[in-house]
Amino acid sequence: MTSRPPSLRRNSASRRFLAVAGLVFASVLAPNCRPRTTLAVRTEATPAPSADRGPARVEAVGYEFRPAEKKAVEEFLRMNPDLRAASDGDRRKGDDDVESLYGVYHPYFVRGDVNDDGLLDFVLAFVRRDSDPDSPWFSIVVFAGRGDGSFSTGASLERDISLADGDLAIDRDSIVVTPDVSQDAARRYRWDPGKQRHVFVRDAPEEPSSPPPAQT
Repeated sequence: MTSRPPSLRRNSASRRFLAVAGLVFASVLAPNCRPRTTLAVRTEATPAPSADRGPARVEAVGYEFRPAEKKAVEEFLRMNPDLRAASDGDRRKGDDDVESLYGVYHPYFVRGDVNDDGLLDFVLAFVRRDSDPDSPWFSIVVFAGRGDGSFSTGASLERDISLADGDLAIDRDSIVVTPDVSQDAARRYRWDPGKQRHVFVRDAPEEPSSPPPAQT
């Protein structure tokens, strides 16, 4: 049997030693040589912002509500989420020159004593939030003043009417709803103590233009 020369045996042992050392070295470095991975973090989907449907907060309307008025309007909106308070911007710009006549002019918000009890009330228009911005539908609500300084939660006067070319007014003890200020047609509501609500009233016929004949 032929034996390997000593030099060959030493070379074979060296190769085995290097192979084993290489495996050990690779096992040590392997965890540090792996490519880094990014952990996926599960997050809740962010809801898409809702479409702008006009002023929803009372402050966004632009009226200088007194604290009790603001509280009454906020309570009404909580009970009627399909509505928003009408703002000056809901009125279409026409050929009329109403703003220059009044100075401070809010077409959809007026104050006055509208039920003859000596307390300050206010009338405010609201807009249906699902209506067309170019042709909004308005509702008129009366907030009656109370002896403690607060206001009622609101009583509906008219619903779903066209008022983009009109306004609200108080004439003595009547609430006047004018759908179009360029026309003479207007609707008046007066407080009825017996029914405890505002009722539609017709304007009295105009007085004759000529004076009555003198008695002889």
